[in-house]
Amino acid sequence: MSTVSFLSRAKSLRLVAASVASVMAAGSIVLMAGPAQASLPSFLADNGISYQFMIDDTAIAVDYDMQSPTVVIPATIDDGGTTYNVTAIGDSAFSYNSIEDVTIGANVTRIERYAFGENLLTEVTIPASVTSIGYAAFYYNDLTSVTLNEGLTTLGNWVFESNPIVSITFPSSLTSLGLGVFYDGTLTSATFAGAAPAIVPGSGPGANPSLGRADGLTVHYLSEFEVDGGFTPGMWQGYASVADPVVSFNLGGHGTVDSQRVVAGSLAVAPDAPVRADWEFGGWYSDEALTTEFDFTVAPTENVTLFAQWMAVEAPVLPDASLSLNLGLAVGDVVAGAPVTVSGAGLKEGSDYTGILRSTPVLLVGGTVDSSGAFSDTGAFPTGLSAGQHTVTLSGTGANGSAVSTVAYLTVSTTGTVTYLSYSAAEAVTAVTATAALAETGVDGAPLGFAALLLLLAGAALVVSRRRSVA
Repeated sequence: MSTVSFLSRAKSLRLVAASVASVMAAGSIVLMAGPAQASLPSFLADNGISYQFMIDDTAIAVDYDMQSPTVVIPATIDDGGTTYNVTAIGDSAFSYNSIEDVTIGANVTRIERYAFGENLLTEVTIPASVTSIGYAAFYYNDLTSVTLNEGLTTLGNWVFESNPIVSITFPSSLTSLGLGVFYDGTLTSATFAGAAPAIVPGSGPGANPSLGRADGLTVHYLSEFEVDGGFTPGMWQGYASVADPVVSFNLGGHGTVDSQRVVAGSLAVAPDAPVRADWEFGGWYSDEALTTEFDFTVAPTENVTLFAQWMAVEAPVLPDASLSLNLGLAVGDVVAGAPVTVSGAGLKEGSDYTGILRSTPVLLVGGTVDSSGAFSDTGAFPTGLSAGQHTVTLSGTGANGSAVSTVAYLTVSTTGTVTYLSYSAAEAVTAVTATAALAETGVDGAPLGFAALLLLLAGAALVVSRRRSVA
């Protein structure tokens, strides 16, 4: 940033005039209206833009040295440790510069006389911070698209004179529309979001109507602003006028859908079908009793509220889950390498199934349930399975999300063969089976039984001896 020591002769003269004037033409700004303002004559150049500082820590953009056809007016500038909000664009600040694109900072509240006159702008967005646009601020450009945001209250005389703008939408905050705003233009559609502003349309030879005099110009307004809001049906201020219908949507307390302002004679657009848990959307109806379905192929002619039809969704009947586990064994068969065949149906799509051998867990089979809710698979028993009781558990998830399983029980001998197999219960542990198990491990059960018998006899003899001694 550098200090600018002088401005162009023409713009300097305009600034001098502004500093001594206390009142200027309609739509203008007094840049330096009193001694307090005149005490801050400094200008700060930033990217070709020069500013005048004000005592309330605001700044006004007052000149541009055309460094680029693209201009960005910042929201704030810094100088000497002070931050200034850029709140205005002064008289003729950017005029006669062949500017093609401009971004206006979010703190600007006023755009003054001739501010962007005679440039090459084709579109412009006026930020919501701007409340007034002054005399001929954008005259003689190539504007075809202008966005005016809520917050704007005043459009001065001749603001968009001689621009090829075809349509314009005015915010509801607009209260004043000057002479010849769209003079010598091509405006054919003017849409108002709120009540009618104060307007000077003109009607006789040599008059300067606010919206221009293009053939076929139609003013669009909302019916709520008819009569009391200043608009009149059929003709308003010398322009053809029509109320645009509004289509609103009632979801019965289950969410919201934005209403639609429909250009008169056009069709409303069916919004995306709303979503409600455990209910199915059945369409839009033009009556709360849901007797007449709204026809989106016919242009609405008046405001209408549409009501959503909801139909309860019955819970789907889920199939019963089933699992099949076949170990492919019989008593006496060798366990190692024996096939394990599994299958399932009525399961949750995408869920996992497992077949696990225990007590030390070993995964025999496993995978994912297919889209039909079923699976089939084959595994095999490992080698080196220890003697004793074991289980094989097949597990999965039912279509309703519940866990399901089935178990096979088997007992394996020390030689690796099946001595017991059941799909309902484990082998009962008894003295007989314990003795048999010991026999299978190579330990002889007979000597142990004989020794126990001798001990029993010796105990009996001792009892008899004690009785005789007592006698």
